[in-house]
Amino acid sequence: MSAGELLQEEDEENALDALPRLYRPLMWVLCMALVFFQIYTAGFGQLPPLSQRAVHVGLGLAIVFLGFVRFYGTMDTRQKFWRAGDVIFAALSAATTIYILTQETRITESFNLAVMPIDLILGSILTVILLIAAWRTTGPALPILAIIMLLYTLLGQHIPGTWGHPGFDFQYLVEHLYLGTEGIWGTVTGLSANLIAIFIIFGAFLMATGAAQTFMDMALIAAGRFPGGAAKVATVSSALFGMLNGAAVANVASTGAFTIPAMKRLGYKSSFAGAVEATASSGGQITPPIMGAGAFVMAELLSVPYLDIVYAAVIPAFLFYACVWMSIDVEARREDMRSFDESELPTRAEVLAIGRIGPLVVTLAVLLISMFSGNTPTLAAFYAICTNVGLYLLIGLFHGKDVKQRILKLQKAVISAAFGITGILALLVTAQVALSLIGLTGSGIKLSEMIVSIGGGQLFVGVLLSMIVALILGMGMPTTAAYLLAAAVAAPALISLNVDPLVAHFVVFYSALLSALTPPVCTAVFTAAVIAKTDWWSVSLVSIRLALMKYLMPLFFVFRPAVLLEASAIEIVWSLVMGLVASLLLAIGGGRFYRQRISLPIALFLGAMGALVAANEWWMDAAAILVLAIVVIGQRRAVWLGKKAQT
Repeated sequence: MSAGELLQEEDEENALDALPRLYRPLMWVLCMALVFFQIYTAGFGQLPPLSQRAVHVGLGLAIVFLGFVRFYGTMDTRQKFWRAGDVIFAALSAATTIYILTQETRITESFNLAVMPIDLILGSILTVILLIAAWRTTGPALPILAIIMLLYTLLGQHIPGTWGHPGFDFQYLVEHLYLGTEGIWGTVTGLSANLIAIFIIFGAFLMATGAAQTFMDMALIAAGRFPGGAAKVATVSSALFGMLNGAAVANVASTGAFTIPAMKRLGYKSSFAGAVEATASSGGQITPPIMGAGAFVMAELLSVPYLDIVYAAVIPAFLFYACVWMSIDVEARREDMRSFDESELPTRAEVLAIGRIGPLVVTLAVLLISMFSGNTPTLAAFYAICTNVGLYLLIGLFHGKDVKQRILKLQKAVISAAFGITGILALLVTAQVALSLIGLTGSGIKLSEMIVSIGGGQLFVGVLLSMIVALILGMGMPTTAAYLLAAAVAAPALISLNVDPLVAHFVVFYSALLSALTPPVCTAVFTAAVIAKTDWWSVSLVSIRLALMKYLMPLFFVFRPAVLLEASAIEIVWSLVMGLVASLLLAIGGGRFYRQRISLPIALFLGAMGALVAANEWWMDAAAILVLAIVVIGQRRAVWLGKKAQT
């Protein structure tokens, strides 16, 4: 059985099957309504902003609460109580958002809005419901931060010194959050309702129509025969999957279910197997052309076309995966890891058959051609979904496939898409609440000024402090939320140090993503460690070593902006070459091996030389190239002489 077939078997269970029978018809209607609402508005025009966002949030929250009961298992008295509470929460979600639909004209056209008691009641209810939904779907970190910001907004007048502020009364706070376009219904919520949701739907349909198996088998063909083949397959497949889901933890859970056991079966250490999957999965959301939700958020915050973000992300993503690939190769040669046997690999004829790969290629081509032709990403995704579903059904019809089974797969894709949307919806809307309060209280500006002040105006120190702030804010949070919060406080500090806004946001973006791998709260590592059945600390240490280039990239962005295409063609090519030099130095130094083992002092020296490449000084570039040449030529010559002596 191929890897893709294994993954597809795991996906066969309909998410609704885990729900009580009473909930299933209603949940099916809600999921259909949400998915087709997003598809219709993507293709035929969106509703006015407030209406679009209210429908999106109302349907999404109802699904969160009614769908959450699938985690309860058997029903005891306490669980019955909580299930009843979920129904009430779902009903209140609908009521609070329907009210916004009925009041849109009043809200958007009134200069001096008169706040009524019903506004305060419903606004307070929706805020609490959002916090509960975010807690359930993403964990406590983000809701706790939002609660802290709510208290800080209400009680700021009691805080002395720099961090104090005049304070805002309860009525103004609720009005700001519920009856305006800067609070709950702000930019990030709009991004979720307009753009992110349609790409989640696109990914769900793509997976349901066979992309999972095709991606995995393509990775097996591309990398399975190399030394450390299973680890390289994990790297390639995780990059392909990650482009669609943009979530490191979900990526680890899906592809890791195959790749980690496969690596262990071939004799890889558990810590290394888990680390490869965690590291590779953390890179999917930085990999063009689709990337993850964070890239769409960045485009919105910078007010630039999404394609500008895609272009800028190409070289950094390539260098990250090049370093991971080289690090795996070093490890494989040092530990003499075997590759897959020929019998375990699919044939090229099987994978590249037109009936199998054709629909995937055509679908992705439609998406990319539409985007590069000037259409919005939303409309491009609509065209791609229609193409994908149409080809899937037509091929089934003309090749004698069971069309009924294909329709059932598409139905499951609808459920998967709806749950995927709601998994990120509460996160984004709660992040929007926190961001709006950061702006309202001025705390973001104060933190930015503190970063600049501590750094003494020094760019290098400012970059390091911004990276640390982004990393800390990202601990325990999904990476999109981590980036959003870090962008509000750290990016302005870098911009004040004369860093280009695009560069500043890439620094914060990459730094926030590091939280998935960096202790003490590293969610991708935790997930990989559970699958690998080993301790998370050892997995994290190896992950950091494999991802050294990702830790270095923020410095590249600032001091070698050519990697973001912010320079002439010659500078871009040279920065790409030096990035590969740095990647190889970091891989050899981190693995302490090239063709022979390397002592710790020399390994540390090689790592330092790789890091210094980020400085963008010609003499450091020359030194790095010289050091790499000495190591490569010297070790190859030593191995050759050793073999010659044996013969």
